[in-house]
Amino acid sequence: MHAQLFPVQKDGKTGFINDKGQAVIDFEFAGASTFSEGLARVFVGDKVGFINLEGNMVIPPIYDSALGFSEGLAVVTLGEQQGYINAKGELVIAPQYYRADEFHDGLARVMESVTSKGSFINREGRILLSGRNFLISQYREGLVNCPDKGRWGFINKGGDFIIPPVYKYTRPFFEDKAAVAPKKGIDGKANSKSRYGFINKAGEMIIPPLFEGADIRFSEGLCAVWDKGFGFIDEKGAVVIPCKLDYADHFSEDLAVFKSKGRKDLYGYIDKGGNIVIPHMFSTADSFEHGLASVTVGEEYDDYHYGYINKNGEYVWEPSR
Repeated sequence: MHAQLFPVQKDGKTGFINDKGQAVIDFEFAGASTFSEGLARVFVGDKVGFINLEGNMVIPPIYDSALGFSEGLAVVTLGEQQGYINAKGELVIAPQYYRADEFHDGLARVMESVTSKGSFINREGRILLSGRNFLISQYREGLVNCPDKGRWGFINKGGDFIIPPVYKYTRPFFEDKAAVAPKKGIDGKANSKSRYGFINKAGEMIIPPLFEGADIRFSEGLCAVWDKGFGFIDEKGAVVIPCKLDYADHFSEDLAVFKSKGRKDLYGYIDKGGNIVIPHMFSTADSFEHGLASVTVGEEYDDYHYGYINKNGEYVWEPSR
């Protein structure tokens, strides 16, 4: 089994390093993405192909754009239309969509045209769900959050509402919980500011709607919420990290990106106790994956330099571009 590899830049070219910061694939590409399911997108000129973990081009660079592989398929663009290829580079769903998303749990959302409200297809390209407004819906854990006559609920693959459309807003299920904004607050009065709580898949409100905002999902048992500042709640709704942060992302590998008040545009990382593990020092910071996180330094976008840190905050690849 191969270790994960990470794209890095050097002198305007992109190659790949391992988790020790050692270059293992030459700097020969115009750009690249992270690996997913053993393949990574790479740019050769203005076209996109895929390489394997040995650096071999296994899907030729003939596409105008592409997404990473998910559940064995990847979105590719030819001209102005998108379709799906498999890991052998074979077109399994012909380019025909204005927009196509990655597969999750066997379904993917597609838009047939710029005016389409969206549909969900299976891995054979057959439409399973259509006729509703799916523009900002997602299929997760067997349910789709979607509207009906201005209210939101959740439907199954058959298109039936399993959780009735009674909410002002809904977000998709993660870890068996979904953020929802009820029409009325816990006091029975209309929710003018759309307070968020969380329901389970039986539609039961398991965390009361007390928060001004909520992250799209629970992750590793915690969820970022907003209440005059960002903080985190646990699965019972208890605030475990006070809402005093300027920004907070979801947890990944026990750490979360955050920004403190008074620390203008600089990000760091906290642990699940709210302790600062890696201080504010980055212009942008991504979640940890496979032990490393991509970060940038520099005051302006045109001056950004990109590097990788480990969980001790040490650079395994010094910022470069």
